[in-house]
Amino acid sequence: MKKILTIFLILLVSTTLKAQNTTEDYLGSWYTLGLSHQFTEHFSLMPYAELRFYEPSSNYNLTFLSLNANYHIKNSQTLTLAVAYLDIDSYLGNDNIPNTIEHRIMEQYSKKHKFGSLNIQHRLRVEQRFLKYTDRNELQHRFRYRLSLKYPLNKTLFLGLTEEPFVNFQDQVFHENRFYVAIGFNLLKHTQLQMGYMKHHIRKNNLNRIQVGISIQTDSRKPKKLL
Repeated sequence: MKKILTIFLILLVSTTLKAQNTTEDYLGSWYTLGLSHQFTEHFSLMPYAELRFYEPSSNYNLTFLSLNANYHIKNSQTLTLAVAYLDIDSYLGNDNIPNTIEHRIMEQYSKKHKFGSLNIQHRLRVEQRFLKYTDRNELQHRFRYRLSLKYPLNKTLFLGLTEEPFVNFQDQVFHENRFYVAIGFNLLKHTQLQMGYMKHHIRKNNLNRIQVGISIQTDSRKPKKLL
C-alpha cells in the first residue's frame, strides 16, 4: 500500500510540475538596442534590434529587426515608415517545429509634448504582418496606441512608464497589451540605458518580463551659424 501511495504521489507531483511549465511561470527577458541618426532637420533613420527569451538569458523566444525612416514635421511631430523582420519561436523549451517568420510593414505618427517636467509621447501605429507558418501564409492587420511618460529625477536618472493596447483586425480584437515601468540612466550625452518590468498580456497569457534597453542618438547636421 505504501509503495502504491508513493508512486501515486510521485506521479501527482510530476504531473503538477509539468502542468505549471508554461510561459506564465517564467520571468522572461527582452533586450533592445535602438540607434537613431539625424541627417537633416526633417529626416532621420533608426535601426532597431530586439532579442527575447522565455527566461532571463536562455530559452529563445524571438528576434525582431527593423529599420525606421522618420520625417519630422516639427520638433514635436514625426511620421514614420518602417519595415521589420521577425523570427518567432512560440514553443517553450526544445522542439523540432520550424519557427514562424514574419515580414512587417509599419506606418506611424508620434507627437511629443510636456506637462511641467513630465515628458509625454503619443504613438499611433498601423501594421501589415506577413506571417509564414509551417503550413500556411497569412496577412494580418492591427493598430497600436502607445502612451509614454518620462519624468527626470536629475541630470542622470529618469523614470519611464508606457501603456500600449493593441487592436487586432482579425479574431480576438483586443488580443494584446503591454504595461512597462522603468528607471533610466543618461550614460553619455547621446546614450541612454533603461531597465524595467513589463506586464505583457497576449491572447490568454499574462507574462512577466524584464526589459533592458540601450538607445543611442547621433546627429550629422552642421551647427547653425550665429548671425
